[in-house]
Amino acid sequence: MIVDVIQAAKKDIAEAYHFYERQQKGLGPHFRECILEDLYELETTAGIHRTIRGYYHANSKRFKSILYYRIDGDTATVVAILDGRINLQKRDRILRQR
Repeated sequence: MIVDVIQAAKKDIAEAYHFYERQQKGLGPHFRECILEDLYELETTAGIHRTIRGYYHANSKRFKSILYYRIDGDTATVVAILDGRINLQKRDRILRQR
């Protein structure tokens, strides 16, 4: 399966990177590396996850992030990568906008 990450989801990664880097020097690059591994794994696991609000969601292996994606043919399009502790109303608003 092809994994496509929309620009808004790339922005989510950048914002989380800076958040984690502020928490501890070096944690930002580690976060990004782990998310890239999660995205790579999605190439083989896309479609097996539960859905929320019409999007599949896959939990990151090492961080509290959730990858939200949809499938169209042989492409999994990642529309958001959000902190799993986010307020549910905020999550739903973000997903509706994407």
